[in-house]
Amino acid sequence: MSRTAWRVGGAQRQGRREVQADAFSVGGDRATGRIAVAVTDGIGDTSAAADAAELTAGAAATTALASTPELGCLGARSKLAASGVTADASIVTALFDPAHSRIRIAWAGLCRVYALTTDGELQRATYDHSLGERIRHHSAQSGPLPMYDRKVTRTVARHEFVTTSLPARGTASVLLCTDGVSQNVTDQTTIAALLCDDPYNGAELLAAAAGIDGPDNATAIVLRRSAC
Repeated sequence: MSRTAWRVGGAQRQGRREVQADAFSVGGDRATGRIAVAVTDGIGDTSAAADAAELTAGAAATTALASTPELGCLGARSKLAASGVTADASIVTALFDPAHSRIRIAWAGLCRVYALTTDGELQRATYDHSLGERIRHHSAQSGPLPMYDRKVTRTVARHEFVTTSLPARGTASVLLCTDGVSQNVTDQTTIAALLCDDPYNGAELLAAAAGIDGPDNATAIVLRRSAC
């Protein structure tokens, strides 16, 4: 009987920002085949935002690997609070476990998860925690709201984390990314990246499409399913 394994690749671009305030961390357990991934987006274009992202990504992935993505996010919250860093961050954490039928996810803020099904359909697994999303949910407004879409309503430090999951068997590839990717890359490019056999190539395609001169930091982590 084959065991599902996930290959991982990541890429980043700083864009036109003064600092790279995105971060990511990947943790793995060879004995169990578990992989935990965390992507964070520091709020602000400052060294404090970069510190917040780096601290919380590492803490989330380490804790999630031994437990769950939600506990990973809570571990990131504790790490940030104890650090004295005053900046905050968006976060998404996912756990891939061969012994579990679902890919588990927890998040807060503007980081996203997309999945490519084994039938080739692109699905968005998360929604943004933003004032713009809240306005759309409670009104007839359906288009972008530039003044409100970047106003984050849940973060590492504030409010509850949200959880969801994806079926492991029906999922071919998964993308975790910051909004520098999701806001600047088309669905067609995302599908092409998630179809890449090598996840590093897929992540690089997305980061490059977001642009070295893009308006925001961009981080893409691609996981590609394989049987071993």
